[in-house]
Amino acid sequence: MKLALGTVQFGVDYGISNTRGKTHQKEIKKILNLAKSENITTIDTASAYGNAEAELGQCSLSPFNIVSKIPPIPNLTNVDDFITKTVKQSLCDLNCDALYGLLLHRFEDFSQFPVALDCLKQIKADNKVKKVGVSLYSPEQLNNDVLAFADLIQLPLNILDQRFVQSNSLKQLKAADIEIHTRSAFLQGLLLMESDTFPDYFKPIAPLLEKLTTLSNYLNVSTLSLALNYVVSIDEVDKVVVGVNNEQQLNEILSCLTSSLSNIDLSEFSLPDERFINPALWQLN
Repeated sequence: MKLALGTVQFGVDYGISNTRGKTHQKEIKKILNLAKSENITTIDTASAYGNAEAELGQCSLSPFNIVSKIPPIPNLTNVDDFITKTVKQSLCDLNCDALYGLLLHRFEDFSQFPVALDCLKQIKADNKVKKVGVSLYSPEQLNNDVLAFADLIQLPLNILDQRFVQSNSLKQLKAADIEIHTRSAFLQGLLLMESDTFPDYFKPIAPLLEKLTTLSNYLNVSTLSLALNYVVSIDEVDKVVVGVNNEQQLNEILSCLTSSLSNIDLSEFSLPDERFINPALWQLN
């Protein structure tokens, strides 16, 4: 099972297509129970996701591997102390003794605070975490220092954002025996929206998004299925993080998994313009 459960919706109102707001505790337990029954073994979370970790901590997490992240490190701070306290709080909130993965949430902290890397290594040596790494945002950030340090990398990958595939970054990571988790399979839900509901900001790429819908119709599958299986079918990818607001959405995602779409060439949908594939750059107001 390549799917991993994203939890940002458990702590904050997240996603361009999300009309439901935060997920309530009762629904979180339903989602986790379904995940267990379908052999989803990895949960992706972060201390920056509002109270998501505390919400998760009220559930039984023993079957899951938990990946969390260190929030952006403030300047003029004791880095060791900041990271140590963050991890201690995460473990407390999650009600667990150790994490599977621990990543720097902001890539700039990797180069700006070398002491942070030593701190993460020490936390790993203390058996509080199995794998350490960093969240990447573009292939240009993948350098020899990252390859030498990381056990686990998270990166964006979807039908429109194929940068890490086309740059051969995934092959570099695998050659270094680094576990690869991807995020943004649905680009915050943009890939699943009806064409008449796109925010005006995305009008320049509306023809491309409509072309994706046309292809889905031709193949007689949903855009959800096309988007999901594109990422899942990539050999180098170990886990595809998907976020849901309710049990029904997870069921729908699970029902879309198929190997029949694995040989379809979707390179024509690759969009290098970061204004549209990097949500941090979106100007929706």
